[in-house]
Amino acid sequence: MTAAVLVKICGLTREQDVDAAVAAGADLVGFILDASSPRAVSPRRARELAARVPPGVRTVAVGGDADGLDLVQLFDPAETSQRMIVATRGAPPQGVPAGLPVQLDLPFGTRPSRAELEAHWRRAAGVRSPVMLAGGLDPENVADAVRAARPWAVDVARGVESSPGVKDARLVELFIRNAKRVA
Repeated sequence: MTAAVLVKICGLTREQDVDAAVAAGADLVGFILDASSPRAVSPRRARELAARVPPGVRTVAVGGDADGLDLVQLFDPAETSQRMIVATRGAPPQGVPAGLPVQLDLPFGTRPSRAELEAHWRRAAGVRSPVMLAGGLDPENVADAVRAARPWAVDVARGVESSPGVKDARLVELFIRNAKRVA
């Protein structure tokens, strides 16, 4: 039996959404620092929200660094560190040190077809590094994605929202349950 996949709920902007993600069993929670995102928060706000997170749940600064958060997720970083998740949209990144997680995402704002999603999952299954699978995931397809790609973790923002930056607690719970039930 394989270990359950880890789940990251990303793009958190509100206290109640952080609390709902943690209560539902999220392993990682993400705070987007890129000001161009509709889910953006300042580094200060990310630290305030992260302070609500209990031990055992890891906090992730996405698109920048925020002191006090556990991990940093960057797209195509110039340098890497042990606190980093290397993110890319499309093809897997080259030259990532062994054992360092990579997040494979799809182009921002796209609504992929089922065939495009399945191709993305197959690509992820072939990566040697621990893979955090993102892009087009929602409660309805996450179990299929986990079966196909066997990732280290799955990552969702838009797929569990009622509006940008506002999570739907029921969808968060369903996403986590569906992801973790695959073993």
